[in-house]
Amino acid sequence: MKKIFLLIPVLIVMFSLSGSVVLAGKKDQKADHINWHSYKEGMSLAKKENKRVYLHFYTDWCNFCKEMDQTTFRNPSIIKMLNKDFVAIRVNTNKETKVAGKYNIRPVPDNWFLSADGKKLRNFLGYFEPDQFVTVIRYVNEKL
Repeated sequence: MKKIFLLIPVLIVMFSLSGSVVLAGKKDQKADHINWHSYKEGMSLAKKENKRVYLHFYTDWCNFCKEMDQTTFRNPSIIKMLNKDFVAIRVNTNKETKVAGKYNIRPVPDNWFLSADGKKLRNFLGYFEPDQFVTVIRYVNEKL
């Protein structure tokens, strides 16, 4: 019987700590990935929040697109910069042909930056390693 009474406080402490860990994990989730949006949702959100848009065009078969997804878009600096300063939108050119056509997308990856109202500011064609893409984002923030 004494063992049960000793076990109860231990279990209470364990459950309360596990809840804190789960909550702490939810807080940090936004910081470990880019908050991607669909085109329609992202363009609407950009207007609403008056934030510029980062528009990434890709396909499922594109090796450079996959490489950007695995390296560039997992870089903590890029995640922080895109989530803070832009509404990030991903467009699969094979599935969203009308959107791709609007920007005359041919080779992928293609990276566009837009104003909050959708005005085309600049595109950067091709694959970028993380350090290169940080430079691109800084350029957009400072010069455009």
